[in-house]
Amino acid sequence: MWSISWKMMKRDGRMLVPAGIAILVGSLFIAATFLFGNTMDGSLRKQVSSSFGEANYAIAPKQGVSDADSDLHVVKDYHLDAIRACAGVRGARADVLMLVELSSVDGAKHTNTAGTAVAEPDTLMPMPLVDGRWPASDSEVALPRNAADRLGVRLGDDVNLKAISGGQDGPGGSSSIRMKLVGLNEDKEGPYINYGGASVMAEGAMARLHGEPASMGIGTYPAPYVYLSIDRSQAGEPTLRRIRGLLPKGFQLRTRAAFEDQQIKQLSGQTSIMTTFLLSFGVLAMFVAALVIANTFQVMVARQRRTLALLRTIGAKKGQVRASVLMQSGVLGLISSLLGTLAALGLMALAHAMGLRVGAVILKPIITPPVLLVPVVFGTGMTILASLSSAAAATRVTPLEALRPVQVGGGKRSGKLRLFVACLMIVVGAAVAAWVVYQAVQDSRGVRGTIISTHADTALAIAVGAVALLFLGLLLCANRWIPWVLRGIGALVAQVGPSSKVAVGNISRNPARVAATGTALLIGVTLVSCLGTGAVSAKQTLGTALDSHYSVDVEIDLPKADSAGLDKVRQVKGVKAADMVPVYRAEVEAGKKGADVAVFALTPGQSGRLMNVDQESSMAGGSKLVMPEGQLSGKSQVKAGQGVRLTQGAGKNGGPRAGFSFRTVAGSYNGLSDNTGLYGVALVDRADSLGQPDHYEIWAKSDGTQPAGVFTEDIRQAMSSAAEASVAGGIAMKAMYEQVIDIFLGIMLALLAVAVVIALIGVANTLSLSVIERSKESATLRAIGMTRRQLKRSLGVEALLIALGATLAGLVLGTLFGWIGSYIVFESLGKVALPVDWGMYALIVVVAALAALMASLLPARRAAKTPPVEALAEA
Repeated sequence: MWSISWKMMKRDGRMLVPAGIAILVGSLFIAATFLFGNTMDGSLRKQVSSSFGEANYAIAPKQGVSDADSDLHVVKDYHLDAIRACAGVRGARADVLMLVELSSVDGAKHTNTAGTAVAEPDTLMPMPLVDGRWPASDSEVALPRNAADRLGVRLGDDVNLKAISGGQDGPGGSSSIRMKLVGLNEDKEGPYINYGGASVMAEGAMARLHGEPASMGIGTYPAPYVYLSIDRSQAGEPTLRRIRGLLPKGFQLRTRAAFEDQQIKQLSGQTSIMTTFLLSFGVLAMFVAALVIANTFQVMVARQRRTLALLRTIGAKKGQVRASVLMQSGVLGLISSLLGTLAALGLMALAHAMGLRVGAVILKPIITPPVLLVPVVFGTGMTILASLSSAAAATRVTPLEALRPVQVGGGKRSGKLRLFVACLMIVVGAAVAAWVVYQAVQDSRGVRGTIISTHADTALAIAVGAVALLFLGLLLCANRWIPWVLRGIGALVAQVGPSSKVAVGNISRNPARVAATGTALLIGVTLVSCLGTGAVSAKQTLGTALDSHYSVDVEIDLPKADSAGLDKVRQVKGVKAADMVPVYRAEVEAGKKGADVAVFALTPGQSGRLMNVDQESSMAGGSKLVMPEGQLSGKSQVKAGQGVRLTQGAGKNGGPRAGFSFRTVAGSYNGLSDNTGLYGVALVDRADSLGQPDHYEIWAKSDGTQPAGVFTEDIRQAMSSAAEASVAGGIAMKAMYEQVIDIFLGIMLALLAVAVVIALIGVANTLSLSVIERSKESATLRAIGMTRRQLKRSLGVEALLIALGATLAGLVLGTLFGWIGSYIVFESLGKVALPVDWGMYALIVVVAALAALMASLLPARRAAKTPPVEALAEA
């Protein structure tokens, strides 16, 4: 039977191509999703451990230890000399940070960067050296290449360095020293992206910058992390135990991999959620492919009916016939899914060879067992499952009955049991989906213990399963409601000529066939509209979340008002708005002693012009200080409704209005820079209405026309002549996350193309089956005078009617499913956008109509080419 089945499969190979393509596309997408997830995971790991250099261990705070508590420990608390003396320890680097102002020798140009100490060995440095060498003495420095360009200095030139602050609450002092430029570095991995790079110097030079002897080194600098290079071939468990014994309380020794795992977990598993989200659509794409496979095997069984009848007549048993069909499906599924997996690997390898990037992520094939196993097993299994009904249909007749026409997928209405099962699936699916959405709503209101807060991935999987169950129930009873949807459209179309009247009649006479044909496109349109709705929701929701998290694009800290500097900033290309913002110091009236708050005073209209999120509605009605929600919750030093009073005589240039009080309220913004950590925005009548400020800042907002890095660099260049001007801001991080969003939306667009291709194959297959079933009917129409063109037109109109009905239903279902998925995935970010994109809907309707017409071309040609006498004889 194997040899016979193989010959039958080779004979009908062209017929199996559409199903094979559907399986290949589905398995390719699943494999590509795993590959992309692996790439994203590798990129994220590289990002969260970018400060390691080539270190393989880190001394890090234990889980539950706050950043504030870890910053209390200084370098000398780690006993680094004793750690370096341990067997197998090749080097150690304390993660110290200071802010430094750089200036040319003539004082004409200024810029600022982070400052850190050179490591021994230099392989522990988190950024590569691109020219020159690392500093070897207290009078040498290695600058970021872009900072050197701003100052106009080259290797061998002298530069002046001055400490702006001790960074992580480091030692005080502000001595300026002259150093020789001996090296240029480049912050490729981004650990110092918010500082414009890092100036690297010897430990003694860092001490000298604060007016201390070089021998003091960096012992008094706070260091939340220490990175170690340990040779495990020489350092055994006793060495690791000795190192652990030297650590301060609340710290632990972790491998680089364990550190990366913890950091990724603290990022709320965003990569895992993305992979799960994409895989859920991969499963749906394979579900669409399963329908195509089922229809293909129905067509194949219909064409092989005479061969199967002869096999039954010469003694083949039902089990052998069933095994023949299942064997053909298994071979098809295995070959197609293998080809899909290999295609995914090939495409990723090609992308890597071409050096393609998706944002900052370098595409490369990282092969893991799921990449190879899941697509092949899932693709083969789905193919076999999808062919079960066709295998059963091939064995349902006796040998003598098999010699007569077989009506595969006949027009009988679904029985009561099928309808009951379909309704049960719809009710259960809708109830479970509603429960998950309710849990998401409760989580957004701050209710603890919801499944969203404890098992977000599981909640998403449950929601996808519930939606799939609901959708499957709708598909099971499709022959009940799809013809009803088409009835209204058909009443209008039937008035346009005999071909349209025949097409409408065919739809009315055989609801099962209509449902089979429309279901393929219904699934495709539902998937497309679901993804499109999710994409628009993601863009709007994540855009709002980024605006609230990085509320000011660029902040320039100044000791005093600088109108000339403001004019220069306003002239920078890409600046939409820029203004001077006074900054005051305030203290909490009650509560923790010494809780200082920075007050940024904005005049009416500035909030909307300078911030990405307008806060003026929160400031209306009195003296309110709008602070970020996160600073007023949990164990914060300040609570909502608490009083904050301007500090007497705190200003560097005189005192503010002593005793002026604000009442704190929560606002949806974040990302402002201030050494105290606590800050708020207040609305004032005019810039000096609160008296003399402590200092000033220039806030600049981008119009989005310039890349974030270029925009920030141009502003630094514009302010290079301003002494003690510190440039910071969240636009670089915001741009990086926006790139990730654009990557995600690009994947969405690829999914749309996949869904359209699979749906097109499905429509073509079901129309082919329809032509085979109606061969006698088509021959009769030809015999009574219908021309070939009219017959083709009739099939085209029928396909178009079914496409419009399925598209309308798919748009409604897809939008609803997209809303559900978007709300569950993004509710933790704040208010979720639930859009209705009419432009996308119009595009989907046009594409679906064209796809249906294209899919009807070959079946219509086949029906029209067959002579009436031959068709009647075969029927």
